[in-house]
Amino acid sequence: MSVIFLAAGAFVFAQEDTKASVRSLTVEEAVEKAKENNISVARAQITLDAAARAKAHSWNSISPTASVGASSSIPIDALSDNKAGYTANLGLSATLSLSLSANLYTSMQSAKINYESGKLTFDDAVKSVEKTVREAFYGLLYEKENILLQEKNLEIAKTQYTSNLARYNQGRLSEIDVLSAEVNYKSKIPTVESARTTFLNDLDSFKQTVGIPTDEKIELEGSLDDLINLNEISLDSQNVQSSSIRLLEYKLAAAKNKVLEKRFSAFAPSFSATLNWNYGDWYVNYDESATGKSKSDPSKSATLKLSATIPLDGLLPWSVRNDAIDTEKDTAADLELQLENEKKNLKRTIDSSLRSIKQSQESIKYKQANVTLAQKTYDMTQEAYNRGTKDLLTLQNANTSLLNAQVSLKSETLTLIKAILNLENTIGVPFGTLGK
Repeated sequence: MSVIFLAAGAFVFAQEDTKASVRSLTVEEAVEKAKENNISVARAQITLDAAARAKAHSWNSISPTASVGASSSIPIDALSDNKAGYTANLGLSATLSLSLSANLYTSMQSAKINYESGKLTFDDAVKSVEKTVREAFYGLLYEKENILLQEKNLEIAKTQYTSNLARYNQGRLSEIDVLSAEVNYKSKIPTVESARTTFLNDLDSFKQTVGIPTDEKIELEGSLDDLINLNEISLDSQNVQSSSIRLLEYKLAAAKNKVLEKRFSAFAPSFSATLNWNYGDWYVNYDESATGKSKSDPSKSATLKLSATIPLDGLLPWSVRNDAIDTEKDTAADLELQLENEKKNLKRTIDSSLRSIKQSQESIKYKQANVTLAQKTYDMTQEAYNRGTKDLLTLQNANTSLLNAQVSLKSETLTLIKAILNLENTIGVPFGTLGK
């Protein structure tokens, strides 16, 4: 008896240990983990950091340049023993220069626009990863619940077969009914196994996306039934600013800034200042036949050069610089047309998404009622079959109808969830905002 208790205790402990090793994961935890581990987010962060650095240093074109130099000379003849003397020269110099042009303003504006656009691109990368994770998570919930329905359907078929086999052995049922029940039962086994295999493969793919080792066991928390959203969703498409529109706005701002830059290059003057300092012509005279050695006083000089340059190309309508201005204007005009068209596309997309969501919500209401009806029909058919007033085929059809109604409801729920996620991503609001 003690051996039995020990074995039972070991079995319970093993079950608890296995359960403890399974990691429970919510959709929010999966999203946060994916943001930490996703390669696309990491690459987008590097690009954003570079844009931030460029913005912070966008003024550096006015940073002065400085240089120092030194020179010395010794006549080659001094290396000959035949010469009685030679003169060695030493010179030092330093230069400091500074340039200023109107393009400094456009350079700083360009860096600012690029940084703001980079932030938008980074946010889009993060939202794309989050959307992918959420869709995969809810898709796995659907597959998991579908497996449970298929397993329940298989269990019902097995119970019917077992019951019919017992009634056949008692001489109360024909052999054909037993064989029919057996075929119905065993034909459902591959369906269940296929659903399990698909779930495991998709689960491994989900783990890779999130950044979880494939050998780690996880349990997804949540149910599709808890996510059914039948609240009315409405939007004012005129006030929506999607990322696609904002990105085009940044491109348009960059194009207009480019026009200004070309105008500055064609018309605006530029200024420069250069400071030179020399400490030169310092020589040492070696004359062995005379006084032996003498030194000169070094000469010192400093010059400041100021200059202003005014381009004249802009005065010629056919000049290269004027053509460059017109080219940038064409680019800006094209982007304005793209922006206008994108706003129309956004409105059309939002209206279409709202209609699809409304249709899916109405379909869920219908399918919920259909599941209730199919369940009631199956229960009544099961009772009639047990009384012998309904045949096996009728019972099997009722069971199939119930399964189809349940799976259809789950599938429509997943469709609704994805439609809402797509709309939230389109209009740029946090996921889970709509329908609250």
